[in-house]
Amino acid sequence: MTHTVELVEDHKGFTGPKAVGDEYVVDALININPYSAGGETVEASALGLDTISAVSITGLEKGMGNTGYVVSIGQTATGSYTATAVSSITFLITDLNGTNAEAGTDDVGIVRIRAYGNK
Repeated sequence: MTHTVELVEDHKGFTGPKAVGDEYVVDALININPYSAGGETVEASALGLDTISAVSITGLEKGMGNTGYVVSIGQTATGSYTATAVSSITFLITDLNGTNAEAGTDDVGIVRIRAYGNK
């Protein structure tokens, strides 16, 4: 794996998942350096969760968009996040350098996410 996960503190300094209704929510920074071919997989456990039900990309490191990367979260044809059900998510990074190829060994930068799930 070529990424690090840092859970983001809330206004009270708490970094773990917080209950929201029947699920938990956690904000995290995923620093992808370098990008792995075929996608960068982040396990639910790295986010303090057992399962992931939804993920939103809520921010990108300043300059990431200017360098020509498109960040997305992979899903299967049935709409689930990964082939291993909801225990992980996979970030897909496209380098818009004229080839529209995977970013390769580039330092993609930090992606901020909000993940919902159960623990």
